[in-house]
Amino acid sequence: MRQRLALVALAALAIACSDAGSVDSDAIAAPEKAAVQVALDSALGSDSLYPTLALLVFPYIDRAAHVVVGSDTMRVVNIELDIDATQDTNHVVAKFSAVLAWRGFDSTLHTVDTVVFVAGAGITPPAVSDTIRARFSPDTAGTATAFVIHEAPDSSYQVWLARTGHLQTDSTRYGGGQSQSGGGVTLTVYRGTGYGAFHLGALSVPDSTTSSTSAAASYISGTRALKIKIRGTLP
Repeated sequence: MRQRLALVALAALAIACSDAGSVDSDAIAAPEKAAVQVALDSALGSDSLYPTLALLVFPYIDRAAHVVVGSDTMRVVNIELDIDATQDTNHVVAKFSAVLAWRGFDSTLHTVDTVVFVAGAGITPPAVSDTIRARFSPDTAGTATAFVIHEAPDSSYQVWLARTGHLQTDSTRYGGGQSQSGGGVTLTVYRGTGYGAFHLGALSVPDSTTSSTSAAASYISGTRALKIKIRGTLP
């Protein structure tokens, strides 16, 4: 319960730090963002890391670049979470990178064809180079995991868990951060550009050897990037 309250308090800071900037071609419309969030909830809702991401990271995602992938276009955002704080007498450290990508938003049905979420250990610098597997821990260097989610027109979902692949973040560049403090915690949000790529092969969930999918995107020329830094004493 105490951990949940801590997350709720930090989520309030997320709202306070949200970006209400000017019109931007990479801005994400509210219905599109909601469709992506629902897809993520369907796939990751039972994951132990997901509540932290849902409360502390996803509220800030308001920009995503348009990256050409073959004959299609994906929306892509590079994410870094940097936690170095104290809770009770414990030193809590978590540093991991992620990529959220999607394509095929239907503005009439409010569905999104495909969502890809990749999470790996470490943040830049140095460059992040993680091998994708079925499971990973943010404190195990060189590891990553990923999900692919497909939504049908009837809003049903098919989920695949990555078994192979690679996440590469060559570098990130950020502007000045926006900070908000409360309850002994300071949360700082940075926005900028990330450079890298990912590719993966995945099997359906529950595990199947007959249903597989793959996903890849290269953004070596840059994509939108978001970094969230948390310092202080967690409730």
